[in-house]
Formats: sequence, C-alpha cells, structure tokens
Amino acid sequence: MVRHIACLRGWHPALARAEIAALLPEMNVTRLEGRRLLALAGESEEMALAEAVAVSSGCQAILCHAIVWPCEGEATIDRFMPVILEHLNNHPRDGTVAVRAWRHEGRIEGVGPSRLAQRIGGRLHDMGYAIDLEHPQHRFGVVIDASSNTIACGWMLGFGDESDGVSSRKAAERPFFKPVSLDPRLARLAVNLASGPVGKGATIDVMTGTGGFLIEAALSNRIAVGLDLDPMMVEGTIENLEWALNAEGKTEHSAMVLTGDATKLTEALGELGAPICGFVLDPPYGRNSQGSIEPMALLESVLASAQEVANTDAGLVLILPIHPMGEHPDEPIPSRADINLLHGDWQEIEHALRNAHWSVQNRWVEHVHASLSRLILHATIAPQD
Repeated sequence: MVRHIACLRGWHPALARAEIAALLPEMNVTRLEGRRLLALAGESEEMALAEAVAVSSGCQAILCHAIVWPCEGEATIDRFMPVILEHLNNHPRDGTVAVRAWRHEGRIEGVGPSRLAQRIGGRLHDMGYAIDLEHPQHRFGVVIDASSNTIACGWMLGFGDESDGVSSRKAAERPFFKPVSLDPRLARLAVNLASGPVGKGATIDVMTGTGGFLIEAALSNRIAVGLDLDPMMVEGTIENLEWALNAEGKTEHSAMVLTGDATKLTEALGELGAPICGFVLDPPYGRNSQGSIEPMALLESVLASAQEVANTDAGLVLILPIHPMGEHPDEPIPSRADINLLHGDWQEIEHALRNAHWSVQNRWVEHVHASLSRLILHATIAPQD
C-alpha cells in the first residue's frame, strides 16, 4: 500500500489532522511520533493529493512515497544519502527540480536544512536533473522533525514552510468588518472539515455575518452559499466577497449571497443544482436577527433545517465561544470534558443536535486569549431508524 506523509502547520495539529482526513476520505490517516507528521496510506492520484493540500488550512505539504528516517545527528546523514538516492531512482520526475528543506519543532544538533538541501541537490544534479531554485517544475521536500528525531522526505506537493496565503488575509482588512469575525485560517479549516473534498458538493454558510466562511469556500473553488436574514449583512458580505476575490485575482467562482431565513433552508436555497455536503455555523449571539426567537431555540431550528436539505453524508461544523479551558493543540478534547459556554448550557447544545439528528464526531478547543476560547464541533447526519 502506498504511503505518503502529510506535514502539518504548528497552529493546531489536532484540527489539521481532522481536516486532511476529511479532504482525503479514501486515505487511511495515522499520526506518527512527530506531532506534525501524518502517514497517508492508500491509493490516490497525485492530482487529488495536490488539490487537498492546496485548499488545506493546516497542511504544509504532502511528501509522496515518503521516507521516514531516524536521525541522531550528522553521522546518520551519510547513511541516509544512499536511501535517498534509491528513492530518487525509483520515483523519477521529468523537468526542472529544486530541494526545499525546513524544520519542525526545534533543532536536531548537527542537522541543518540548508546543508541537507545542498547535499540532496548535488545528488539530483549528478543524476542529470536540471536545478531551478526559483521556478522548479518539481520540488523534493525534506522535513527535519525534532519532536521525533526523524527526517521525512519525498517529492513534495504544497507550500512547505512558505506562506500559503491564508494567514496573510486579515479579517480586519475587509471593507465590511465586525470585531467578532473569525480568523481566515480557522474559517478555511471549518469549511474543509464540514464539506470534505472540493468536488463533493455545496457548502452553506447558514448565518454568514461578514462572510468569513463564504470567502474561504469561494477561494477554494467550492460551490458556496452565504445566507443571512439581515440585508445589511448580505450587502456587507457581497462587498467582502468581491474584495477577497479581487485581491486573489480570481475572476471565476461559484459563490453567492442570499437574503433568507436559516430556519427555512428549503425555501431560502431553492434549487442549487448540487448536493449540499457541508454546513458551517458561527452563531451570532450578539446579534439576533431572528427577532424574538431564543438563541437555543434558534440554533435547534437551524440545525433541523440544515438536516432536511443535507446530502446523506453531509458534515457540519459549529463554532461556539467558551470560557478558557487551556490549550489543546494536539488532541481533541475528551467526550466527557466539561464545556463552559459563554452563552447557554452545553447540555442544551447536545440536546439541540440530537433533536435535529446530528451526531457529534469530535470536538476541539482553540485558545483565543486569557478570557476566551472557541469550541470547534464536527457533526455528521445521524443514522435514523
């Protein structure tokens, strides 16, 4: 069975693992000893791998047919080089090449990315490859992971340690901005976790607010709909969407913004012409545009309405503000962990999900600041008798 290695960003490895598993559902995903390294086992076209890492928020790169080598210092590199040479012979590429090397989680004494890249680049040159450091057709990726004292390498898909552009987009720079807007990296991850592979179907941002989810769905080439009952929010989201698309030079997209009631999605969405595969929801507790409906009753109505229009394998990501409960970047929080919401009661959230036939798959915490964390909840449609 083919095995590739996914290299994760340091922001929130636990969420990144779930995200890449959602984007590559045909692959078996296993965490390695390094907290930011994942083994991807199974048969998948490189095009699918490349698309997954291109839209991912938490994955830096995928190393194809990867080698993972235990490293105890410079002396082990001499033994490693023949293994790399065999790998290059077994997996040749046509076209210009370059080597990209970077560190995870600190340093391994005597092993530096620049020196290792030079040595591998020399072997590629000796094999007859043309080296192009600026615009190579293929990149050989090398990750030096200090948390596990290993080196992982292989032909690379993705950005490596370079910027993917997500972190450079700041919510505060949008023309229509509210202070509660989510960071684009979390918004992108929520879209991917809820919706799965890009071609699976449409993503619905059911209470779009300023359009953070919608923007990330549109920029990742998804069919996407942002919905809000407040005309001011709809106008602001349209302005934000156009701004974001123009900033990325994107002239074609499949996103739209509608004025509509999230508790009546069948009526609001009409005929989309695509199955609905994902819902993303960051409830606007400070702005109840539904009038007199209590927040928990509103949430349950939205969840039930989403279930009615969803494809049978659809996912949902719900983000809720909670009181701080520490940092948990490496694992989901246990199912029995106490959740102290800023608004409402956790048991009521569980009740609302069950009543609307959504089954919780996992929960994570993102630390925001000393007085605020966020709960990121992933649910799928519950089997019904």
